[in-house]
Amino acid sequence: MAGREQELAVLRGWIRDRARLLTLTGPPGPLKSRLIREALRREGVEALWEPADLLTPENLPALARTLRRRLAAPGAPRVLVLDGWERLGPRGAALVAGLLREASTFAPGLTVLVTALRALRLAEEQVLAVPGPEDGPQATPQNSSQATPQNTPQATPQDNPSAPQLAAAERGYAQCDPLEQLLWERISVFEGSFGREAVREVCASGALPAGIVLDVLDRLARLALLPVDDGDPGEERYWMPPPMRAVGARRLTERGDRWAVVLHHRRWYVKVARRANDWWQGGRQLDARALALLELPDLAAAMDPTTAPLSPAAEADTAVEIAVSLWFLWVACGRVTEGRSRLRHALALHPGPLPARALWLAAYLELESGHPEDADPLLVRSWAAAVRDGDDKCLTLLAHLRGSTALYQGRTEAAAAEFRDALEELAEYPDLGPTRQLCWTALALARVRTDPEAAQEALDRADVHSWAGRDVWADAWAQYARAELHYWDGEPGRAAERATRALREHLRIGCVTGAACAAELLAQMRILRGRPTTAAHLLGAVDVLRSSAFEDGYHPAGFCSPSRERSESALREHLSAGELRRAYEEGARRGLHALVAEP
Repeated sequence: MAGREQELAVLRGWIRDRARLLTLTGPPGPLKSRLIREALRREGVEALWEPADLLTPENLPALARTLRRRLAAPGAPRVLVLDGWERLGPRGAALVAGLLREASTFAPGLTVLVTALRALRLAEEQVLAVPGPEDGPQATPQNSSQATPQNTPQATPQDNPSAPQLAAAERGYAQCDPLEQLLWERISVFEGSFGREAVREVCASGALPAGIVLDVLDRLARLALLPVDDGDPGEERYWMPPPMRAVGARRLTERGDRWAVVLHHRRWYVKVARRANDWWQGGRQLDARALALLELPDLAAAMDPTTAPLSPAAEADTAVEIAVSLWFLWVACGRVTEGRSRLRHALALHPGPLPARALWLAAYLELESGHPEDADPLLVRSWAAAVRDGDDKCLTLLAHLRGSTALYQGRTEAAAAEFRDALEELAEYPDLGPTRQLCWTALALARVRTDPEAAQEALDRADVHSWAGRDVWADAWAQYARAELHYWDGEPGRAAERATRALREHLRIGCVTGAACAAELLAQMRILRGRPTTAAHLLGAVDVLRSSAFEDGYHPAGFCSPSRERSESALREHLSAGELRRAYEEGARRGLHALVAEP
């Protein structure tokens, strides 16, 4: 195919496949926008078009509210075009990530198309590099969510700023004093926004001592950086626009310092990942989630060994450690597919024996992806590695995970035995993985349908290990278990109340599996109370939630399946096929966040 037909073919294919996020990158100009308009025209697809020309980062909250309202309107398009998005920096990327994460609640099946100078570097992002007229006709499609050694895009700081932009940035660089130039160069290694502490840790060394680096930052901020408001008044954060970043990166490479600064960057983000894990384990779970998401662009760069300037294999250990520290983000906070992809990529490049905890997490992510059969061999390998390394704490993690696998498969007796084994060895405040509160709750889930008294006892023990804000995830599952107990006691009203609480808490942290299970149980309660249509709404919203969160045929865990099966059977008795289909579609359109607010 000649000319622009190749780019159009790729773009039209992605639109037909209902890809979640498409980003067209390339030099400034109308070409990217024209390609999108032509692809939409040929596919006969209507889109909501939102140019960013008049926007600033400060206007993003209002824009987010407006977009949600417009997309939620009856008959609204299910394709959103965000044109010229690079001017909004990392907060623009955060808005896109938020839209996609919550789309099931207001715009199921949403596809977002972005034009920008550079990729947003978000999970599920498909990237189409569109050359300028002088660069020839070839486009380079990439998929940033498929992280393998063969096709992971290099995270370089130069993503096609225009010649005038580069010239202006060069002039600004030339006007800086030597220390400001040095800091400019070193800051170019940051992928997203960054705080002052990060600058001191990453950029200070040699001719730029730690004692003066923040003074230099204050001078440089006016010349080459944009302030970022992340909602935390206690920390100043900045972002370096692409042209300034490209100039800094080139100068840093010419100086021969890039490898050293990248190493500082990676070591700093190991500390950030550890801090997020410590917050999660210590009861600050929502803070931990917020920190991990805020720093995710740079954590992702540090998790990609192929971006190391010298040896990818040498940095695989760092990548694995960060991925394991962020276990809660992948497992509990609804980013299973992303975590699975990033960990696989890091492990594929790891040169030595694989760490036991990395294999534990790999098994956990396979289970959460709906593949217990793939989790089993990883559990065996992790156990062997833990014995080899003398990692008794990992053996405890594996007991809990074997219990979770058995529970997923409906083997409740085996699950209960494994959870009890885990509780015998689990520390009061474990440094990684499930807490005692979550383990007691898991034991309750294993017993809830076969031994209600034992389940209630386990929930009482879980309460002993909780306090306000201690383990939001465990509490959400405990609410689900209590809902099941009320159901079996013949109290559908109380069961619905508990299931609603569980659904709200799971949605708050982003746990897809938990939200789906709670919604399916709540649907069953609504059927019992004579509300089959609203029950079908919930099931339709669950289907969209799962399809948007998982890359393949994910299905509910074994202990959740009966709720779904009972509900679908009952709905067929109350609603005709057409009524059921329309109710599912309505629930898919509205989403769980809206439906859970209904009485």
